[in-house]
Amino acid sequence: MKKKIILLSRKTFPGSQSIEYLFKELYQEFQTLRLNVKAKQLPYYSKGLFNRIFNALYVLTYRNKIVHVTGDVHYAILGAWFSKRVLTIHDLSFLERTKGLKNAILKLFWVSLPVKFAHQITTVSESTKQDILKIIPNTAEKITVIPNFIDDIFKPTVRFFNSSNPRILHIGTAFNKNLDRLAEALSGIECTLIIMGALDQQQKTKLHANNIQYENKLNLSWDQLFQQYQQADLLAFVSTIEGFGMPIIEAQASGLPVITSNISAMPEVAADAALLVDPFDVDAIRKGIMTMINDDELRAILVKKGYQNAAQYRKENIAKQYVQLYDSLI
Repeated sequence: MKKKIILLSRKTFPGSQSIEYLFKELYQEFQTLRLNVKAKQLPYYSKGLFNRIFNALYVLTYRNKIVHVTGDVHYAILGAWFSKRVLTIHDLSFLERTKGLKNAILKLFWVSLPVKFAHQITTVSESTKQDILKIIPNTAEKITVIPNFIDDIFKPTVRFFNSSNPRILHIGTAFNKNLDRLAEALSGIECTLIIMGALDQQQKTKLHANNIQYENKLNLSWDQLFQQYQQADLLAFVSTIEGFGMPIIEAQASGLPVITSNISAMPEVAADAALLVDPFDVDAIRKGIMTMINDDELRAILVKKGYQNAAQYRKENIAKQYVQLYDSLI
């Protein structure tokens, strides 16, 4: 492959690194495969009109290359006039939490125009692909599903399930992570909830109102994160919307039984290796957790299937799918 590939990411705000980490790791894998690839960062934070215009103008400087915009700065692809254009869209959850004019602007400059302008789109799940097609029909031929990969640090762990006071791991505190309903579902269940992410006062009030014993973990390294998976008894990932759902396969690769949602991308990612529940139904979440605590046989089956499911998300497999996509553009 002679044409140079530019992996273009956002300038990251402090504490916001997940997307960048994934493509940094892929970049290293691409180098192992001897691709002619460079990782670049946009010069300005994606905040405010002028910063975003300057970011798009910066992309104009790349000519006769493959420009791959990898983060949630979809509008930046509009500057790649003189190159082949690849855009990765992880999810459209930002449209769920906005309304009115802001929602219309995001839909135009983060979805409609970038999707039409890009030569190829990648999404991390079939669910996200279908979300895009609802907005921009007749673009299916340019959308390829290439899932996220799992870091090599997540490996099977010998564990003993604590059915009397299980440690329940919960990843994320954003609006879609559904912590309030999980807190209600856990009310009266003897357990310790391990929450990854910053809690606001409303969430703390909800946890205390339901007498939830919890631990709050922030700014963990990958080693520290894996330790939380090792020390947990099960993962409760009952989000209301996800473009992918990395904690599902991280838990499966670590030998942790998983409860997740029966909507969005989560059934697709979890396959038949998780207990699926309705994330909008507190009683359904509670029933699922009690079933997982009390059913030893079910847990063993899900853990075994989880190992098998997680294996397909290894980094080398995902990197090869991107290489095939780049080849198709040349």
